[in-house]
Amino acid sequence: MTNPVDDKRLMASLKAVKRRHIVQAAVTGASVFALAGVPEPARAQRAQFRFRLQSFLGPGNFEWEDIVPRFIKRVRDMSGGRIEIQAFPPGALIPTFEMLDGVINRVVDIGYGAQVYWRGRFPMTLFTWGIPFAFERIDQYDYLWHEAGLNKLVSDAFATVGVKFLGPVYSDEWGSTMSRREIRRLTDFRGLKVRSFGIAAEIWKSFGASIVTVPGEEIYTALATGVADAANWGSPFGFAQLKLQEVAKFYLGPPLIWADMEDSFMNMAAFNSLPADLQEVMLTAQRVWALERYTRAAIESAKVVATMKQQGVTFNTMVPEDLETMKRLTVEFTDRLAGNDRGTAQALKIIRDTQAAFAQRPPGI
Repeated sequence: MTNPVDDKRLMASLKAVKRRHIVQAAVTGASVFALAGVPEPARAQRAQFRFRLQSFLGPGNFEWEDIVPRFIKRVRDMSGGRIEIQAFPPGALIPTFEMLDGVINRVVDIGYGAQVYWRGRFPMTLFTWGIPFAFERIDQYDYLWHEAGLNKLVSDAFATVGVKFLGPVYSDEWGSTMSRREIRRLTDFRGLKVRSFGIAAEIWKSFGASIVTVPGEEIYTALATGVADAANWGSPFGFAQLKLQEVAKFYLGPPLIWADMEDSFMNMAAFNSLPADLQEVMLTAQRVWALERYTRAAIESAKVVATMKQQGVTFNTMVPEDLETMKRLTVEFTDRLAGNDRGTAQALKIIRDTQAAFAQRPPGI
């Protein structure tokens, strides 16, 4: 219901706006209401839906400082102020690795995490999160999810536990290693404690490493205290945001996964409480979020390498023969880890069919 006082103020203000200002607003995209001097809350509907979002990336990370606020603002603006989202940093309401359960039980309404974190409940997410060397461009990942069927497969799985999968969020890259001692070859992983996940973790273990499992917000402490000797995380900028260059002076590339999948998901009852137009707002805003996350990180990583070198970081690249070994092991470990899980089999078929489709175009053509 509208406020009569606001309505009277609004009409009086609009009458004071000259026609040329209204025409100018139409041309420039400026708000007629702003030109009239009417505060935004006076013309926007008061929030009808309020949700809490918890992120697995917190203060000091551009995803938390910039990209998550953009998503929240976009939802607010696209909904005409009907949806308000309040963001909470990692662990504020529930531990990061328990965030899916937190959304199921509506401790939080919306979760922002990484697909691989939910592999205990949905084994397929070990692979939907990312397979080393599978794809090389963001458009290939976007096709995989939104055209080839991976988004529907994951959405159907999440729905079985009362969660609406809003969609993937494209991280920039994953699988480079920062370490406390220099690594140049696969054999250098022997005896190291490595924070890692998925197929990469299996490869390191096959060369004598042990695996440490800690959330992102604990990697710095793990390296600083010797709980971990090395860590897989993200891009150069991703490492720099965690300030890992202070405690680990060696960087080994290239990334193994060009865009690993973070994700956002919402309590199903909360999502279903929205009318159809606002459900579409949530899904559309999330799709933009996915691409903004990737493109911003890509340029920041390009710029931060020189700074990291000035801070004493040595950059190395895995030798070609070791990369070929890793590609071979990736196929072996993918098949071994897949087991007999039906969802995993479906996910791998979508991924491999998409790889085969893109491979039909020869390099250079």
